Amino acid sequence: LFDRVGKKLVITDSGTYVLKYARAIKDLENELISNLGHANQLIGRELSLGAQESVPKSVLANTLSTIRKVRPVSIKVTEGTGEELFSLLTENKIDIFIGNFRPMSVSKELLYKPLGKEQVCVWGPEEMRRLKKNFPKSLEGQNFVLPGLHNQLRHDFEKFMLQHGISYNVAIEAQDTALQKELAARGNCLVLIGEESAQAWVSSGRLVKLGELPGLKEEYWLGMVRKTLDNEYIKSIMDVLEKHG
Repeated sequence: LFDRVGKKLVITDSGTYVLKYARAIKDLENELISNLGHANQLIGRELSLGAQESVPKSVLANTLSTIRKVRPVSIKVTEGTGEELFSLLTENKIDIFIGNFRPMSVSKELLYKPLGKEQVCVWGPEEMRRLKKNFPKSLEGQNFVLPGLHNQLRHDFEKFMLQHGISYNVAIEAQDTALQKELAARGNCLVLIGEESAQAWVSSGRLVKLGELPGLKEEYWLGMVRKTLDNEYIKSIMDVLEKHG
């Protein structure tokens, strides 16, 4: 790395090359020491949240915003079906579950609480506005995009239509509410969603409210493993979400 020239040491080309790396390593060391305190503050601040696909994106976005206001946590969102996320919750792979799916039987280790609900209405494109007249009988023979059979809203809707003697067609089955609304807006079928979830689409003129279905409400649930409540910030998040719900 050095050559002796008289009484002096002169750095060689190889020495100059090594020196660049040495300085880079020193800079990384200084950066590590500087950031270590900040990193310690972030340890344990990541929240793993499971969001059911059928939950409207507006509801999910509002929930994430609320969580961030409570504590500046780093949030990792995993989307899936109710059954998939329920399994992840029981296996402690997610901290909190948000969806409209609530298992028929819940173990003592799990805590499920209602997060909120909204009135369900039937929506369609502007050209279907005529169905507002004589609603809900006007739905006779219409095409719908509906969630899967495991969805509670699907069961409630089918029960309502059966009780009122109204036949209909399941044109498309899809879980994602954004896709449901897009399909309805394009005139493919009618969709069942809550008033709040449809607000942006109504404002843009892409969807029109055809009528309310009495007694049909979309209910959202908050689920988590009871022992997770030992974590102070997750408990505070859960408390605030319940209040906002």
